[in-house]
Amino acid sequence: MLRRSLPTVLPWLVLLAASSAAFFALRTQVEWDRALQWNSPVGHFWVVSAAAITCLLLAIAAGVAAFRAENARVLMLSLSFLSMAGLFTVHGLATPGVLVHSTYTGSYSGAGGYGFSARPESAPAIWLFNLTGLSARLAVIVSAAFLAASTVEWGHAIERAIVRWRGAILGGVVAGLVAYAVIGLIRPETVPAWLVGSVILAWMTLAVVVVLGTITAVRYATGYARTGQQMFGAVALGAALLVQAQLSLHFGAIWRGTFWLYHLQLLAGFFAVLWGVVLEYSRGRAVHSFTALTVSGAVEQLRSGLTEPILTLTAALEARDGYTLGHGERVAAMSVLVGEHMRLPGPRLRGLAAGALLHDVGKIGIPDAILHKPGRLTDEEFGIIREHPGRGWEILRFTFGSDVESMVIRHHHEKWDGSGYPDRLIGEAIPLEARIAAVADVYDALRSNRSYRVPMTPDEAMEVIQKDAGSHFDPRCVEAFLAVQSQWERSYAAANVAYIERREVPR
Repeated sequence: MLRRSLPTVLPWLVLLAASSAAFFALRTQVEWDRALQWNSPVGHFWVVSAAAITCLLLAIAAGVAAFRAENARVLMLSLSFLSMAGLFTVHGLATPGVLVHSTYTGSYSGAGGYGFSARPESAPAIWLFNLTGLSARLAVIVSAAFLAASTVEWGHAIERAIVRWRGAILGGVVAGLVAYAVIGLIRPETVPAWLVGSVILAWMTLAVVVVLGTITAVRYATGYARTGQQMFGAVALGAALLVQAQLSLHFGAIWRGTFWLYHLQLLAGFFAVLWGVVLEYSRGRAVHSFTALTVSGAVEQLRSGLTEPILTLTAALEARDGYTLGHGERVAAMSVLVGEHMRLPGPRLRGLAAGALLHDVGKIGIPDAILHKPGRLTDEEFGIIREHPGRGWEILRFTFGSDVESMVIRHHHEKWDGSGYPDRLIGEAIPLEARIAAVADVYDALRSNRSYRVPMTPDEAMEVIQKDAGSHFDPRCVEAFLAVQSQWERSYAAANVAYIERREVPR
């Protein structure tokens, strides 16, 4: 397949649904929650350790990518995983019964706070229990904050500063985690019991994690819908499970089913992200997969979801015809902006992007003498040129995961009034994506240098497009084009790119 097909989301949806169902079942059926009670400090330690190790592996992978790519937002991802790994390590080691032998009972006190009772001689266990509770809250808050920061488009100055000082920032976070661990495990009595049991702190933690985690999940899920890249979906799933885990912690009771569900949700969420990294590593794209996560614009996200073969084919087409130097990408950019304005769903936007990028692929089979002829074409020569949509469709019609791409390639020269080619389709019989690409194709052609003319100004080109609305173009597509034209001009216009004619080398 030339375009990365959208991986099935069914397993992820099943995981989220099962996690939610388990939480509501345990919350509403108290006897089930009690039946799953398992008072095991050692079991708690190993579950927490598994989550911490998973996060540490993710932190290393993201950290390497951040330093190689010099990317501030990838660094935020790395710090999210690192902070969870460090704080969860303390959370596990501070479990009473692991470092300090104790006999104690924990009881739920409401709103995410835990009551604790033990014999007077068990004071060290009480202190450690407070450290365990505080570490759990800090882990989810700090991790959610860094995850949310990875979705922020930092200004250029801030981006440069973060990249420049990335070593110091990473070192500072590591130093802070080590200091917290050393002080907390050596002097656990410094953690105030009132803070751990504070109802206000519990509700604040819940609010912060739910808001930040939801924002993160939505933004990465949007990227997944646009690109089909598994890493976007994996991070979205991890953020969603982080929110669910915080709900289980807040409304759960120690050693009950909800308590263990909280840890399993965190472990599943971060393991999902790790699995995404492993899959990308197996394709030799681990660093790329992290940097692609930081792409925010719709056009750039869609381009990052295209596979290497389709980009290679685009490069071959551009080498074949000087005029198409960047033309395919500019048409794809305009098409995506228009399609997004018309609220096309993610799968159709991906198809539109790929089809627009390769809309002239059929020109590969046209003789150089015709393709690069500087003067006016004869009727016979123009007839050969008109064959390129059908040729492109024949070449690629069985290689995509949907019909959208091939329909854009075949029908981007159809006209609203039925006078186009190759099939003389009329009105809405022309696929919408092809109607969008038709506007983008003509506008970029008008705004580009050719061997026989200079480019039109934006106003002149817009006037042509508006004049042909209802005859050449779908009026709705023209209306959407007008709404995004200035955005395209700022970012993608190539009126000053010289036209490169490819001359035949004498034999």
